[in-house]
Amino acid sequence: MADVKITELTELTSIVPEDVFPIVDDVAGTPLTRKVTEKTLFNGRRLMSIVPAGNFALGTGIAVQSAFPATGDVFTLEGATSYFFEGFYYITKSGTSCTTGMAFALAGGATITSMKYTALAQNVAKNTTGATVGMVYSDQIAATVINATGTTDLQIQFKGILRMNVGGTVTPQIIFSAAPTAPVMIADSYIRFTKVGTNVENVVGSVA
Repeated sequence: MADVKITELTELTSIVPEDVFPIVDDVAGTPLTRKVTEKTLFNGRRLMSIVPAGNFALGTGIAVQSAFPATGDVFTLEGATSYFFEGFYYITKSGTSCTTGMAFALAGGATITSMKYTALAQNVAKNTTGATVGMVYSDQIAATVINATGTTDLQIQFKGILRMNVGGTVTPQIIFSAAPTAPVMIADSYIRFTKVGTNVENVVGSVA
């Protein structure tokens, strides 16, 4: 193939995760031309875990526990970096009336600069309109009670910002105030982290 400019190449109107882009690595140091797949390029700024189709059986104890299966419950986050995060949990449970709390466990030397998120929660069965929605604002990784006491299924929607100080791992967790019967995190419950910039980033893009 004769040498051509990138601008002279035929335009590709749709892409798949395995497609490859040219990229220049270490521009400020020793620049090297490399390649990167579409999947790596776009997933490099986001991490996500989704409960698989078989659901995820939760423990019946009252200690903090992972909100996701062992194959997708530990997120490695970079130091001096800010992340937006959001998610949706749908938990079925019965038996003892209890509250549910959210927490985030740090390991691998991880420390945070700050964390702030809001969560909306409702004790209601699927495909049913509930009368009461609770809202919580939290600025801590420690367990925070999200919903009012109840035995009914629980829906939680949450979003916020996490500014990492030292990099390491973050594990999303939940905790029950009393032992429910056969609690389950239902399939397609998820959490997503999206990298924003440094841990002091206040403006991204063309904003003045």
